[in-house]
Amino acid sequence: MPFLRFSSILIATFAALRVQADEPLLTDSVAYNAWEYGDRPYQTYKSSTLRSPRFLVNTWNKNASTTGSHIFMAPANPGQKPSPMILSSKDLSLVYADPAWDGGTDTRMQFHDGQPYLTFWSGFDQKGHGTGGGVMLDTNYNIFKNLTTTGLVTGADSHDFKMTNDGGAIMNNYHIVYTDLTSIGGPENGTLLDCAFQEVDVETGEIRFTWKATDHFDLTEGLADPYSDVETGFDWFHMNAISKTVDGNYLISIRHLRTVALINGTDGSRIWQVGGVKNSFKDLSDGKATNFAFQHDARFTDNNETEITLFDNHAMHVTSSTAGCTQDCTRAMRVALDYENMEVRLVSEFYHPASVQAWAQGGYHLLPNGNAMIGWGVVPAMTEFDPEGNVIMDVQLRPWNTTEGGGGPLYRVYKFDWVAQPLTQPSCAYVDGTVYVSWNGATEVHSWALVSDGICNPL
Repeated sequence: MPFLRFSSILIATFAALRVQADEPLLTDSVAYNAWEYGDRPYQTYKSSTLRSPRFLVNTWNKNASTTGSHIFMAPANPGQKPSPMILSSKDLSLVYADPAWDGGTDTRMQFHDGQPYLTFWSGFDQKGHGTGGGVMLDTNYNIFKNLTTTGLVTGADSHDFKMTNDGGAIMNNYHIVYTDLTSIGGPENGTLLDCAFQEVDVETGEIRFTWKATDHFDLTEGLADPYSDVETGFDWFHMNAISKTVDGNYLISIRHLRTVALINGTDGSRIWQVGGVKNSFKDLSDGKATNFAFQHDARFTDNNETEITLFDNHAMHVTSSTAGCTQDCTRAMRVALDYENMEVRLVSEFYHPASVQAWAQGGYHLLPNGNAMIGWGVVPAMTEFDPEGNVIMDVQLRPWNTTEGGGGPLYRVYKFDWVAQPLTQPSCAYVDGTVYVSWNGATEVHSWALVSDGICNPL
């Protein structure tokens, strides 16, 4: 958060001081990873009750080409409820957070009807999924919409909340069904955690399309853990990303099938898939384009829909250490599709410079200049690569050895140009002769002006 320091013994009618971060960024990786700053380093503020991570900078080339004025994420902070969070990309200082939402998964900027909105999920988070709503805040941080699913047993899931280019919003959904599970070693009337997604009209809430996994995929396509009797339902599918194409179809990422599939937007049928049991494409990269596993955040790179980026976790459970991963190591990857010959090839793959294993979560944000912003999921780090794979920035928010227990987590990290003006007033604190000022959400503050009464008090 920006703050102002002003001595009470200086009697002045006007003073202007530049905004600066509360605590300096850390650079001693040995001390940081030895827990000398704790298992979850954080900082507090004099003029606010908010908390934010205390970052370790492993690499930062500030002369490299990049884009995006702000970084969007939703990390956990001790003593604070989950919150959407925006940081300055110049110095990683906190710009906005609001724990009152008790959520924030998939915090990012999205456009609706030509206008930018801060969007995120808020609701009841269960292990591996949730039920709640997709929130849209305008550039004054006023709520515009809080959307959820209709006609399904549960509400919008925490994995994905995606705007469409034609005024819609897509929400993921997890719900229990009772069905025949004998094909995967279960009972005739077993408890299954099924997946669905629903597109609604943002303005009216009208349902445009609803799709359910068990209507179109076979239980025997699962490539994750074998069947087990779970009270909350056996999680056979685990969908974590859905995007609408220009033709009105849907690209989905299915973690437990190790599959990225294109779904027909009219009848819900499977048009093709990359990876998985029923892979549709010949791999021209010796298997490296289709051997991803337990992936997240698969997206077309543009409207040509010939390339896909995704976060390849490559592990569902811990099988190697972080840092220093030696097997099943995580990568961010990009593949190219040839529809005429039904071939796929690996375009690029980025591994973390310390070699890590993100056994859950993670995201790949392709930036307008071709850079890639990677949130490493349960590995508590974010890294920006240039198109050649050079590391522009690598930052940690917890020690490496917290990964096995859940790490950051950094489900996804985004970079956007964001301009916002809160309608609230700045907050101020006067502590030991110093004035601290902050303004939650204000992006255009470059300096503070402090006016004295000219007598004895600086305010």
